[in-house]
Amino acid sequence: MATPEELLQQAQELYDNKQYQEILELLTDEVLEQYKDGLLYNIRGIVCNDLGLYDNAISNYSNVIELMPDFVDAYNSRGISLKNKGEYDKAIADYTTAIKIMSNNAIAYYNRAISWNYKDENDKAIVDYSKAIVLKPDFVEAYYNRGFSWKNKQEYDKAIIDFGKAIKLKPDYVDAYNNRGLSWKNKGNFDKAIADFDKAIALDCTNVSVYNNRGVTLKNKGEYDKAIADYTKAIALDSNYANAYYNRGNARRKSGKELEESIKDFEKYLDLTSEKDDVWAKRAKDFIEDVSEKIKDKELAVIGDLVSKIKKLLLITEGCITHYTGLSVLQKLILKEDNLFRISEGSFLNDTSEGTELFNYLKYQLFNCKHDGIIAAPFAPKPFIGSFVAESKHDDLNLWRFYGKEDGVEAQGCAITVKMNDFIAEVNKTLAKGKKEVDKKIEDDINFYRVAYWDHETDKPNFYIPNSKRKEESSLKKLMQELKEKVNNYRREDRSVLEKYLNSIAFLFKSDAYKNENEIRLVIKGIEFEKKRDSEFNPPKVYIELVNIRNLVKQVTLGPKVSKPDEWGSAIYYSYSKTPEKRPERILISRLPFK
Repeated sequence: MATPEELLQQAQELYDNKQYQEILELLTDEVLEQYKDGLLYNIRGIVCNDLGLYDNAISNYSNVIELMPDFVDAYNSRGISLKNKGEYDKAIADYTTAIKIMSNNAIAYYNRAISWNYKDENDKAIVDYSKAIVLKPDFVEAYYNRGFSWKNKQEYDKAIIDFGKAIKLKPDYVDAYNNRGLSWKNKGNFDKAIADFDKAIALDCTNVSVYNNRGVTLKNKGEYDKAIADYTKAIALDSNYANAYYNRGNARRKSGKELEESIKDFEKYLDLTSEKDDVWAKRAKDFIEDVSEKIKDKELAVIGDLVSKIKKLLLITEGCITHYTGLSVLQKLILKEDNLFRISEGSFLNDTSEGTELFNYLKYQLFNCKHDGIIAAPFAPKPFIGSFVAESKHDDLNLWRFYGKEDGVEAQGCAITVKMNDFIAEVNKTLAKGKKEVDKKIEDDINFYRVAYWDHETDKPNFYIPNSKRKEESSLKKLMQELKEKVNNYRREDRSVLEKYLNSIAFLFKSDAYKNENEIRLVIKGIEFEKKRDSEFNPPKVYIELVNIRNLVKQVTLGPKVSKPDEWGSAIYYSYSKTPEKRPERILISRLPFK
């Protein structure tokens, strides 16, 4: 009869030759019950885990632990099987026990960090990766995964450093180049991103994801033909790679070329994707409708292109934004932890003149009037509008008067300053439903724009952008004149689609009576969001909920007429006691001489 040592040696030789079934036939329940040897249970657990038989693996490791309570590897291995089953809390408990038994166990810290990642607790993961690196300074995978955690937190500089360290230790690390490239892309440094993607492709020319990611970056640079070539390469490598079809369709749509092919790409994406009603499926359907309209109506296509150019000119990409509101809203958004920032549909803005200045300029009548004077027109949905001002306007007398109110009383509200790009990233992350890696961007939707104001005081009245450069003013003037000409010459009887395009920018143009506000606006279709109604208003107000902004706030400014502002400041400050790292940088109390 073979001894346990001989059985273990035989099993190890079979394992080295990947003869897993033979090991299970060798180490039967009867054999293991006879020998009661922890190491034999352990190797059978390893085989079961490799075969995806996680429950069997866990049972074997539990037997090991019962026989050998201090055997660290068994806790680590059972943790891996639990993690593979998605039982992350149980896995973390096993890794924690392994660490208690052997405090210098780098692998246990590393494995626990991975489970923290799966729970989306990146801060805890980073702590464990860092501990693993201290214990094992050449731990390539720990650097790589810590970089991934930093990237999940949108701390791209730190991610880039860690991916760089992984590359230094392992120069052919394709995934590290790929993810460093994504980090550069997310920072807006497209050239460095492309250089990393180029290196990754040089190391592995069959990596579909890298071609797709380089294509996204090239598209962001406006190099649509090169982007399309990369998506096409990705599709050639994997004809079922849904994301590449989506992105190629988008690049074709943006370039204005091959529009029919763009529709085919979006249809292919919808056919391949398993998520038939997620954010990208909704947008793919919207793009198909939009492109189809442009193919049918060439005049409309030109107007749509002008609208896109105007939005691009008014787009802002960095800085902070400030939202004036009441203290009751501040309580919901900051002092409580489960409320979401909401924006209303354009029909429900307080100012009845909203959205009219553009149409006044275009001399465009929104409703089709019959000659007998009877007005009849179909309802046209408007975009959803978020109103903000620049960070520098966080303490402004006029803004306190008009918007910083509580129960209608001027200057008794607050101004909440939010990090703009963090806000955008959080919305996109929410729309992505927690997916770890998003290689599609929410196109043309979650962005902030400057507002242009009508200037009546010049010899030739036109719209202008406060604090803009002369070149921007000239470009806006030219685009607006072209738009006016094309709209006035538009002859199609059904104007519902035309008005959809015009409504997408109508709320970015206001009267010069508001020119001192320097307003910034979020204008989105909101097709990805559930439309809700607030029945406290008459008629009920339609709105969408975006994200929780509590951890995105840079600064809170309390109005000059707020009663007991120190107490409000204290409430805000201590509401972050459990997460002091998320606390606003400053809580200010306005001292403006408001009357």
